[in-house]
Amino acid sequence: MRHHRRTRLGWKAGAGAGALLLAATACGGGDGGSSGGTVTLRMYSTTTTEPAFSVLIDGFHKSQSKIKIKAEYIPSAKVGQVTTTMMQAGNPPDLIMASPGSGGGSNGLSVHRLAEANRLADLSARPWANDLPELLKPTAQYDGKSYSLILGVSTQFLNYTTTDFDKWKVKPPKSFKELLDMCAMIKTKGMYAMASGAADMAGNRMRMQVFSAANVYALEPDWDKKRAAGQVKFQTSPGWKKTFQQVQDLVTHDCYYPGSAGRTTEEARKLGASGKTTMGIGPSIAAAYLSKANPDRKWAAAAVPAGDTSTPNLPLEVAGISVAKRAKHVGESIEFLDYLAAHRDVYSKNSGAFSPAMMAKGELPDFLKPLEPLAKQNRFSLAASTMWPSEAPAQVAYKYMTGLHNNTRTVDDILKAMDQAWDNGK
Repeated sequence: MRHHRRTRLGWKAGAGAGALLLAATACGGGDGGSSGGTVTLRMYSTTTTEPAFSVLIDGFHKSQSKIKIKAEYIPSAKVGQVTTTMMQAGNPPDLIMASPGSGGGSNGLSVHRLAEANRLADLSARPWANDLPELLKPTAQYDGKSYSLILGVSTQFLNYTTTDFDKWKVKPPKSFKELLDMCAMIKTKGMYAMASGAADMAGNRMRMQVFSAANVYALEPDWDKKRAAGQVKFQTSPGWKKTFQQVQDLVTHDCYYPGSAGRTTEEARKLGASGKTTMGIGPSIAAAYLSKANPDRKWAAAAVPAGDTSTPNLPLEVAGISVAKRAKHVGESIEFLDYLAAHRDVYSKNSGAFSPAMMAKGELPDFLKPLEPLAKQNRFSLAASTMWPSEAPAQVAYKYMTGLHNNTRTVDDILKAMDQAWDNGK
């Protein structure tokens, strides 16, 4: 379904984005070109995807000698800023980590929005373009054409350190009340349960996705369609109110390492890797990042204890990669995507994600086996906002959620602002 929006790709990037662009150019992120017959393709991706892309790019380089990939890995929120600035300057990176769907994802770059603005190359002719479960197809397609290679999907869950839990002889919490009680117990051990990065949209996005999957979409799978039809609102939906109330409850019960409102997601992950926290709510790619950052601390997965049903949905974060239509090396970029499509298992293995093929079979990687019963029941839903008409409701939610951490916003403030943003964005 085509989403009509009044916004276009003429948004303004902040001064920080310009500074990042200059820094990237200074360290070799400038114009891709050719040297001695070799073409260099540029891409910017998140730090959490570096382990996977490093292996894939190395394999691609070994498979041929005419195309080189120059990848820079930066925090998720900055990927969108840098890419946007480069597109506005008429010098887009060849490969764009656009967020599948229409809601902008964690970096604000929506496949639908970029396709509408004629910024992405049409990939419909590729043999892998339609090789997706039905739930995922709309995220990669716009107006009947495909604009993204879906590399894999990850899901949000509660990750915890078996290193600490075994020592304390405790098990992961089974209810939200048990989770809050556990926060108090962990403080007696001289640690905090979790570290929240509430200063950027990536961290707030993770919390909104996982709690809404349990409280909203597990009970009303078609809630988005009802909102689009004007049948429901955020303010009048008990599930949405509970979603943000549970986020606030984690704050008021001292579950988070102090300073959440001013901390980025990247900084929060470093606290987890350093051993200052023992749990986290986030995607499987973040858990893989933690394990690699500190191999001495062993992590395991459990379902997030939220919601009122024993079979909550697993929210899916969809990872895709697109080709800039106005870049200099479209053909070579598509050749790289062909290689990635044939090696999606490598991406999954090294990122903590799982492939669309695994999703279709209800299979999860070893790390996520405790969640596989839900996958076998096809208890999947696209993460909230993935297919919303615009990124506006999610953006205002992420901004206001920071206020839950410093007591400057209320749950009702968030719900009201989301309804206004949805209605104004039509």
